[in-house]
Amino acid sequence: MSVILDFLIDFIFPKFCVICDREGAFLCRKCKKNLSSALQVCPMCTRPSIYGLTHEYCRKKFGMDGVLSIFDYRNEGVKKVVEAIKFGFNKELVPIVLSGFRKPSNWGKRVVLVPVPLHRYRENWRGFNQAEVIARLMAGKKVSVVSALRRIKATKQQANITDRRARVENIRGSFQIEKGMKKELMGKKVILVDDVFTSGATSRECAKELKKVGVKQVWGLVLAR
Repeated sequence: MSVILDFLIDFIFPKFCVICDREGAFLCRKCKKNLSSALQVCPMCTRPSIYGLTHEYCRKKFGMDGVLSIFDYRNEGVKKVVEAIKFGFNKELVPIVLSGFRKPSNWGKRVVLVPVPLHRYRENWRGFNQAEVIARLMAGKKVSVVSALRRIKATKQQANITDRRARVENIRGSFQIEKGMKKELMGKKVILVDDVFTSGATSRECAKELKKVGVKQVWGLVLAR
């Protein structure tokens, strides 16, 4: 019965590749193959770095221990996929684009994944938080996904602000730790999950709040950079 229902849905509402517009799937095999993987660099100075580790001399300025990126946002296909997820409300694309990506077999001890939160107005409008969807797909069975942060300011979208300083000011003071989360986080290693990393202003602001309550390390994991 479900097979027949799926066929009817696909017949009435056909799927088209968000990159090339070919009918059949939201992301065709050819376009998926052409998505560029990200070069792992220091999130502060953008020089090459193993696993996206923040260089020691950059860490004081940046506040995060590293950022691991999956895809290169400069790739036009990657950009279209991210835009379809964020602004086209296409939640189904997340597992498709991440299928085949090799998840870490061992996240290590005392690790939790924390999605960057949306403000409740924006999450209600979109219907989901893409960072949380990514986090749950990446976590697997052995690692907890913890909604440890709350977005307390309804800011302008960072994507619409080009000036680096303006992005920092726009996001300043936008996050706080959820009640009762201090004990849960103390001494842990947090993997902060988001869709896109650009200036790093959002990640830095989240990391600042997390380290205030005793988080040992804060790493970023992003779909694209």
